[in-house]
Amino acid sequence: MKEVCIVNYTSNAAVYGIGTYLAEYVYCLNQLGYKTTIVELGTDDQKSEFYVKEDGNKRTIHFPYIFKGEIDRYNKGVCRVLRFYLEDSVNLVFHLHYWQSDSLLDSLKTHFPQSKSVYTIHYSNWSASLQGNVALLKRIIHNREKEKNKEKYGHIIENYKMEKTFLEKFDRIVCLSDDRFNLIQRLYGIKEKVWLIPNGLRKNARNMSEKQKLMMREKFHISKDEKILLFVGRIESFKGIKQIIHCLYDLISDYPAFRLVVIGNGDINGTAKKCNNVWSKVTFTGRLDKKTLYKWYQIADIALFPSFFEECSYVGIEMLMHGLKIVASDGFGVRNMFHDDRNAKVARIESLVVKSKFEKNLKRSILGLFKSDLTSTDIKNGAKESYQSKYSIEMMQEAYEELFNSL
Repeated sequence: MKEVCIVNYTSNAAVYGIGTYLAEYVYCLNQLGYKTTIVELGTDDQKSEFYVKEDGNKRTIHFPYIFKGEIDRYNKGVCRVLRFYLEDSVNLVFHLHYWQSDSLLDSLKTHFPQSKSVYTIHYSNWSASLQGNVALLKRIIHNREKEKNKEKYGHIIENYKMEKTFLEKFDRIVCLSDDRFNLIQRLYGIKEKVWLIPNGLRKNARNMSEKQKLMMREKFHISKDEKILLFVGRIESFKGIKQIIHCLYDLISDYPAFRLVVIGNGDINGTAKKCNNVWSKVTFTGRLDKKTLYKWYQIADIALFPSFFEECSYVGIEMLMHGLKIVASDGFGVRNMFHDDRNAKVARIESLVVKSKFEKNLKRSILGLFKSDLTSTDIKNGAKESYQSKYSIEMMQEAYEELFNSL
């Protein structure tokens, strides 16, 4: 029987995408009957202590805080402790999810030489630096020996080398999007051991009647004539929230009866300052629990997903699962989830320098969904079909079973 040891660096950020991924992933492993060990490292709580918790077929081994400058020594200590709880075997699989795990992987291979290793790519260092501009990344890497290129993009080149060396150490690499899968194969030159497994989500979307939706809108003090634009996610620049705010200035002159609801933590103050003269049209809720969030999904008229890059967003999957009318970007990874006039209206970014083009495209796409019932119905049906055919928990479970059988 396979035993999967998941290595997770616990932190406040774990409540976002990767936290959802791990919950769904552990569910898949449980359904497959695999024994699961979760190793928690580097908690934000400096007062935490070592403990082991057993829960059926799942075990959690919690290690206390990583002190700055002691990571290599810490990782070796972790592996020595794990030898008391894990038996080295060809059926033992270590599954890692963070780039900072390099020295930990080396120690695991030393202490568990028969085991296998898997890595899932949830993010990449170049993405934020280049705002998902994969064409620019390719130019930088192809010209990495040129001095001018080294001076301007030295940190990108070094990160590329580090990531490539790190990935080559694993027995299997999981990519969450077609864009990432193609990039790893073509630019990084790693082919045989790369798997494409999009995230999956258990279906828990509730279907509200029109009467129930009206009652919920009344509860939230939203007028029945007011269109709700819904943005969900951490409020960061790469999520495209600034472009959404900017496009409101033009949108309000063509269609004034709307409200933008922004759900998530992050730079709320900085974003609110950009709402000059449209403050009354924007509501910031902060981060909400899933039950309340799903109520907003039910009553939203249009969901907005304008990210410049993503891997395989759980927010995006939730929007598809709820059969929402969606306006999305064509950013790296985003374009693999959303397809124009099939499950979304896609607003092209066009230029990372002249972002006003993207803002105009966002406005045009939003207005298109406001005014066309036929297009809206097609997109809602397409969204549900996309979730079922690509992002259901059954699809994710089946893919991981196949991967583990290949080890």
